[in-house]
Amino acid sequence: MEVIDLSTTITSPPIEVFNYVSDADRLPEWQPSVESAGFDGPPERRVGMRGHERRRTPGGLQDIQWEVTKCEPGVLWAIRGVNGPVRAHVQIDLSPADGGGTQLGYRMQLEGVGPGEHMLPMAAQGARDEAPEMLARLKQRLETVNA
Repeated sequence: MEVIDLSTTITSPPIEVFNYVSDADRLPEWQPSVESAGFDGPPERRVGMRGHERRRTPGGLQDIQWEVTKCEPGVLWAIRGVNGPVRAHVQIDLSPADGGGTQLGYRMQLEGVGPGEHMLPMAAQGARDEAPEMLARLKQRLETVNA
């Protein structure tokens, strides 16, 4: 498995950050390679709920399905990919930052399944390249909304 670990501080409170990052409809706003996303069913944030996204990858457009594995409002949001040759396991940890706002930890593990094992290095490089921009966009979106 390839692992990407990043963190940032956002001036918004943890519950606002949680509400934003756990809203599938907002993924294209802060994840540059996501063209569209949504929930499969009611957008009730809970373990087991499913969602989908259309993402640009080195291999072309991919339709990705995911499932929530951890959900603690204001504290933790985690999903895992359930289809495709390369599957992401993402965890976002939130905690109050010194002086206010939120300390956000972002961890992505990429898993190659079947032929995806050969695609994993290229997918991991793409994810590593995009991750800093993704967190910068997230920070900018949340801090602009609350400015």
